[in-house]
Amino acid sequence: MLNALRAFATFVDRLNEQIGRSLAVLVWAVAFICAVVVVMRYGFHVSFTWMQELYVWIHAVVFLAAASYAMLLNAHVRVDILHSKWSLRTRTIVEIIGALIFTLPWMFVLAWLAWPFVVDSWSIWEGSSQPNGMPGVFLLRTMLLVFSALMALQCLAIVARGILVLAGDRAAAQTPPFAPTTSALDLTA
Repeated sequence: MLNALRAFATFVDRLNEQIGRSLAVLVWAVAFICAVVVVMRYGFHVSFTWMQELYVWIHAVVFLAAASYAMLLNAHVRVDILHSKWSLRTRTIVEIIGALIFTLPWMFVLAWLAWPFVVDSWSIWEGSSQPNGMPGVFLLRTMLLVFSALMALQCLAIVARGILVLAGDRAAAQTPPFAPTTSALDLTA
C-alpha cells in the first residue's frame, strides 16, 4: 500500500515537473510577442488581432497548466502564519485536510461546471469573437479541464505523501509542503 502511494506521488510529481519546466519557455514567448505587438502598434501603426490574442492565450496556457507545478514546489500563494511553527504531524494533517476538503472538491466543481462549456465550444469549433482573431478557442477552453485534472492529481499526490509522512516515511517528510522551509521562492532559507 505505501509503495503504491509512493509510486503514485512520484509519478504525479514528475509529470507536473515535466509540464512546468516545459512551459517555462513559453513565458519568454509571451514577453517577446507582447513586445512585438507594442512595437508594431505604436511604432508602425500596424495591429493584428490574432497576435494580440496569441500572447494572452499563451499566458493562459502557462498559468493553467503550470499551476500544479507551483503546487508541487509549494510556490503557490498561501497564508503561512502558523504553518512553519507547527510540528510535522500537524502540518501534514492540515495539508491532507486542506487538500481533501478545499482543493480537490473545487477542482471537481470546476471541471463539472466547465465540461458543458468546453463541449459546446468543441461542438462548433469555436473561434475568436474578434474579426481576424485566433481560431481554436475550443482548445483554450479545454485548458480549464486540463487545469482541473493536473491540480486534482497534484492534490492527490500531496495526500499520498501526507499518508507516507504520517506512516513515518522520512523521505516524504523532506518534500514540499511537509518540510519546515517549503517554499521554492523562500529566499531567506
